[in-house]
Amino acid sequence: MIKVMASGVFDILHLGHIHYLKESKSFGDYLVVIIASDYYAEKHGKELIFNEKERAQMVSELRVVDEAVVGHSNDNIFQTVAEQKPDIITLGYDQKFDDSYIESECRKLGLNTKVKRVSPYNGIINSSSKIRKKILETM
Repeated sequence: MIKVMASGVFDILHLGHIHYLKESKSFGDYLVVIIASDYYAEKHGKELIFNEKERAQMVSELRVVDEAVVGHSNDNIFQTVAEQKPDIITLGYDQKFDDSYIESECRKLGLNTKVKRVSPYNGIINSSSKIRKKILETM
């Protein structure tokens, strides 16, 4: 079984998220999605509407997702990687992580994890920030 791990905040679900998760699942047999903890998301500038438990529940309801887990409330993303032991970690086309750094850190954990970037979603509204802006424009 090939275990794929995807991650994100997933505060306002949209078609860009669905695209990311469907393409992630296509790389393996089992998709675990790591939901950014409230602490981590807020530390990185996110103004959340839903808390981590609500976001995890929403994502877990998606057919393509086998498991949704809230990440740890610290800055060590590799703690969750060590626990999940994924074969593949997928990143969104716009996620600001260094692919080779992630693979190198995984090797230090004794994992042979590969990193794959998913393709961009070409819809007009493909981010939570664009949805927020659109909502505010209509008020």
